[in-house]
Amino acid sequence: MARADLLKKLFTGYQRRDDQAFKQAAEELIVEERKKQHSILANELERILRNGHSEQGTLKRLVPMEPGPTDSERRMALLEVRQPQRYMDDLVLEPPVRCAVDRVLREFREWDVLEANGLVPIRRVIFCGPSGCGKTAMAEAMSAELAIPMLYVRFDAVVSSLLGETAANLRKVFEYARRGQWVLFFDEFDAIGRSRDDTTEHGEIKRVLNSFLQIVDNFDGRSLVIAATNFEQVLDPAVWRRFDETIRFERPQESQLKLLARKRLNPVSSTDAQIDRIAAAFSGSSYADAERACLDIRKACVLRNSRQVTDSDVEDALARHAYRQSVLRKASASDAPTVDRD
Repeated sequence: MARADLLKKLFTGYQRRDDQAFKQAAEELIVEERKKQHSILANELERILRNGHSEQGTLKRLVPMEPGPTDSERRMALLEVRQPQRYMDDLVLEPPVRCAVDRVLREFREWDVLEANGLVPIRRVIFCGPSGCGKTAMAEAMSAELAIPMLYVRFDAVVSSLLGETAANLRKVFEYARRGQWVLFFDEFDAIGRSRDDTTEHGEIKRVLNSFLQIVDNFDGRSLVIAATNFEQVLDPAVWRRFDETIRFERPQESQLKLLARKRLNPVSSTDAQIDRIAAAFSGSSYADAERACLDIRKACVLRNSRQVTDSDVEDALARHAYRQSVLRKASASDAPTVDRD
């Protein structure tokens, strides 16, 4: 349908207070914009139409997705399409992190405006910092904010034992991403991004990194590429130059843990003393550890058919966390090399 006819249909539906006709015309307009490769505008219109959220808590794509690429050796999927489960309001962020993320989101939304003025938006971002401090959650939240799905790169499938196959898999990943608009997420990026000066790495991994650098340089898709690592110190210097923005996620302070606990315990009720107890127990730990304990507490309330957290719920959750930590310490000790004392 011509754009003029669509606009007339849209305004007629609004004037007649015909919600169904208005919604149908709006969806047809979104499809038309997507066909014209105006993906960012289409995504923004879709987000507005859904009132900032998608139907049934997922992002609804108005066009079908083609099957993802697979590894030719084992026929394993190289990518996993993930609908976001986190939103920005779910996260606890330091002001510099929030500021950097907001800038990335704004530039991405205004891609066409920047491009029309001879400028390029931030397209490649690297997340670094300790494990469990929000890197994957942030990638999901940015996917939700931009109303585009996340392509999660599966390194267990991408990294192949066959010479040259890993680089070929990476090319498949980027070629697939080029045909759509995504948040393309490389978790545990140090698996392929290690320094080429590292003498412990063999030649194939170094060739893979060279291939990745060439591929990402030539990637012209309208997607946001995010790489995350817990070991930024091992990355090759050339990797840092390929990314437009670097964002570091630190371990939470006690005030941030209190805010996280309140968010994660909602909708059950808790006291300030209980929140303080949780925050104190996880001082120096990660968001992920504190979140797991809060979810344990909520489960206890549900199973007890209660909406009030008890001190016993808190102590039980903290005891389970302490037990898990002791198991991890023993596992780490058992992995240490033994010393021959003969």
